[in-house]
Amino acid sequence: MTNATFESLPNEVLLIIFGYLSTFDLCEAFLNVKNVRIENLITSIRHTLDVSLMHYDKLRQFLSKINEYTNRSVALIDSVVLHDSSACTMLCNHLETRLNDSEDSNDWFRSIKKLHILNSNSYGYGLVQPILKPLVYGTHTLKYLHLVFDRPAYSYPTILSELVLHRISVYSMILEVEQGHEYYPNELTKDFHKMQPLYWPNTVKLTLSIQHPSELMLLLKRDALPALEHLNVTNEDIHTVLPLSQYKPVSNIQFCEHDLRQTADGTRLRSLILRFITLRDATLLLGSLSMPLLEKLIIVDLYVHTLNHIDEFQKLCGPTHVPALKNLYFSFCFPQDMEHVWRKSSFHRNGEWPFDNIDCYIDESLIATGRLHDFATTTLFIVYKRPISVLLQHRRTLHNHRFATHASAPIFTTRRQSLLLTYDKIDKPDELFKTLQVLARCSVDKLHLKYRGDQANVSMASNCALSGNLFLRHLRSMTFDFELMSIKRSATVAIVKQILDVSPNLSDLVIDWSDFCHCSQTYSNLKHLHLILDRIYPEPKQHFDVRRLAQLAPHLCSLETSGANIMLDENLVKFVLKIIRQFDQLVYLTLNKNSLYKSKENKKVIFKETLIAAGHNRVFDCNNIRIQFYTRDALYIWL
Repeated sequence: MTNATFESLPNEVLLIIFGYLSTFDLCEAFLNVKNVRIENLITSIRHTLDVSLMHYDKLRQFLSKINEYTNRSVALIDSVVLHDSSACTMLCNHLETRLNDSEDSNDWFRSIKKLHILNSNSYGYGLVQPILKPLVYGTHTLKYLHLVFDRPAYSYPTILSELVLHRISVYSMILEVEQGHEYYPNELTKDFHKMQPLYWPNTVKLTLSIQHPSELMLLLKRDALPALEHLNVTNEDIHTVLPLSQYKPVSNIQFCEHDLRQTADGTRLRSLILRFITLRDATLLLGSLSMPLLEKLIIVDLYVHTLNHIDEFQKLCGPTHVPALKNLYFSFCFPQDMEHVWRKSSFHRNGEWPFDNIDCYIDESLIATGRLHDFATTTLFIVYKRPISVLLQHRRTLHNHRFATHASAPIFTTRRQSLLLTYDKIDKPDELFKTLQVLARCSVDKLHLKYRGDQANVSMASNCALSGNLFLRHLRSMTFDFELMSIKRSATVAIVKQILDVSPNLSDLVIDWSDFCHCSQTYSNLKHLHLILDRIYPEPKQHFDVRRLAQLAPHLCSLETSGANIMLDENLVKFVLKIIRQFDQLVYLTLNKNSLYKSKENKKVIFKETLIAAGHNRVFDCNNIRIQFYTRDALYIWL
């Protein structure tokens, strides 16, 4: 019997092996192998460069060796995924150097078709100029740009302004905001009308947030987006949701039927998704636009303060005005006291709504009032066009339990979905179980569970078996955010354990260490962990039990801490080295994230020098590591 060799393996087996390797590993292992069959296999598959899990030295080596590689596989990098801002900076510096070198065409970068940046709030002006401009202009082939922001503040308006200024326009542009106006009122600091004139000639699919609903006029302005066919817009104006005097719109742009008819163009639109606007604005927009090709119209959370426009809205959604419309979904949000008005109105003819396939229920929404840590619960009467699952897949926030009883069908999405699930009532674990069951049937990728109650020490039966018929197989990222003044620690531990134990594919976790340390299983899939530490910890030299953490999450690539501020002293040096020794797969270590404490600069310099001296040639090579301080005392180490 002859001995089998790697080259003797069939193509199917080799492709399976290649699927477990990163682009960097494939290049390192096989680019110098003189084998035409392996080379053809490598060049036959699409490659993704995910720099979010690459060590400092590994990424530096990869970028420095690109000029040495002549194999076509390097030029087949199809997608780039960025998560860490330092890795992005290195990539920026490399790109600027190569583009300034006339002898280096940098062909590998020209092959990129998709760019995903998962924490875009960490970036500002340094993103557009060095990376996006070279990718978009000239012969570059970028077709898909997906920027994810946790909220519509700080970097969002800056990056949006830069995209408009430099006319960064690709086929599909998604500026996704995960948490918006309900929790961060009035934080968009730059209006569309204060930016440069919008001109994105190559954009066919567009998703973004606006500060005021009237800014839709700028998006639909003739020649601003001449190729646009699919538009998904979220209005971040808190005034739409909570009409209080302090939230009056400040935009100088006003909806005007005459201006819309004169300047707006919807003739190419095939799908339109609007979130969080008033019935009046929606009716005015639809009545002023000609959309002969529109096939899908989805309006999520259409706020109604009067029934005056409902009959008109119905006509505008009919075949006479929108002849190609095949799919219409909407949800009306009435103040609770308008329920009896709706039921007695002339629009509720013979017990039926003018639209077919209509249902209704009472729901709640938790909204920030603008004062620090102050939230208001608003009760709403929801009228929606079934199936509700289509509408829920476009919601980014759900409150309490009521929606779950109406979502009988799974909530399927065509792309990544983030959902914020808020509670101020957690004394009914069965209701929480029903909610999670609905999510289990969905393709929700990222879940943020936030409890903000005003009841002290609400208890929850710790022996409630939530996990009986629960399996969150789609869940990749989970955040637990509990207000401990309102809920007992035993209750939070019970919730955490039962959710984590039924989430086998979870890779990202944000959790309080006092909850996580009581879990009983080993979570081998966890790669990114953010620990929230008690501000007053019992033992200053041991901020958390490193050995216990290694038992719970042995394969960490990224570890962050926030909450307690860890002082920059010799104890922290020993603590950092202990963490690095314990987790041999660790790439990123961030301590004191979002710190409010600021040490003197000389103390930071001394700490950094002490850490390098203590770890050099024993734990790490000081030439292959990056240690820096972010804002205040936030310590960042890229291994």
